[in-house]
Amino acid sequence: MNDIKDYRTDYGKQELNRKDLPENPIQLFKSWMQEAMDTLKKDANAFTLSTLGVDGFPSGRMVLLKEVREEGFVFFTNYNSQKSQDIEGNSKVALNFFWPALERQVRVQGVVEKILEVESDAYFKTRPYKSQVGAWASEQSSIIESR
Repeated sequence: MNDIKDYRTDYGKQELNRKDLPENPIQLFKSWMQEAMDTLKKDANAFTLSTLGVDGFPSGRMVLLKEVREEGFVFFTNYNSQKSQDIEGNSKVALNFFWPALERQVRVQGVVEKILEVESDAYFKTRPYKSQVGAWASEQSSIIESR
């Protein structure tokens, strides 16, 4: 293995100047997300969602962004999952999008709110059938004794 302390990438593609920023940061994010989707083709909408557990320890996991609204970012999760339990105890979260090919990352901090149940149901119906079955059958975040 190479020496990890010498493993580094110098980033120089992009320059961000305050004078070039739109007043609404959501507009900039939408522009960057579109560029990421056009360039990366796969998983451009993946981000790390960080929550705080009841034990006070942070927990991060990859989640998929499904919509960007003026009031925030929309993602879906099982209400029985560990991340949902963490959010129930402390709704403050952090999101981190990382697009190395574009030499960009976006960090977001905010408070999670549930969207309308009808919106959740509508999204669930768009998932592939096997994905729906997996969600119904799986007790997410629980220990599986055997297959």
